[in-house]
Amino acid sequence: MGITVIGITHPGQVGALPGGTNVLVLADDGTYADEFLDTDFGAHQLVVRAHGRGSAFFGVADKARELGADRILFGGVHDTAASFATGEDPVLVLGVRPPGGPIAINAAFAEWMDRWPRPARAYHGDVDHWLAENALREGLRVELVSWLMEPTVPLRRKLTA
Repeated sequence: MGITVIGITHPGQVGALPGGTNVLVLADDGTYADEFLDTDFGAHQLVVRAHGRGSAFFGVADKARELGADRILFGGVHDTAASFATGEDPVLVLGVRPPGGPIAINAAFAEWMDRWPRPARAYHGDVDHWLAENALREGLRVELVSWLMEPTVPLRRKLTA
């Protein structure tokens, strides 16, 4: 496994890390940067400035592209979602857990995503819808995964256009 970029908006979202090379990226307004950088999570650690869920996701995704990441996990993604975001075919994994669940994508999906214009609404709280609508329009695979608070067996459903 290559590089996995794990985007978080709070240091408390760091959980078990998948195998391979992990880069934790804290995306926030600077509130938790010192705490994050002062804690050894056993991974490379970076901070990007963000204001809102969409801004945070794009900050993490842009950093992942710079690093040549194989997959991006955002917002407290569990190992189950990470296992879906592998392979050569583009895949978007959306966690169904309000408000805004985890997001996981592989490098092939990130390449598609870079082609789509990013409207202002996607930088706020509507990034999940923006990702799903663009993926479905292009005929890309979208997986919805929902968990109980501590997942044991995920429920999963594939969306099609």
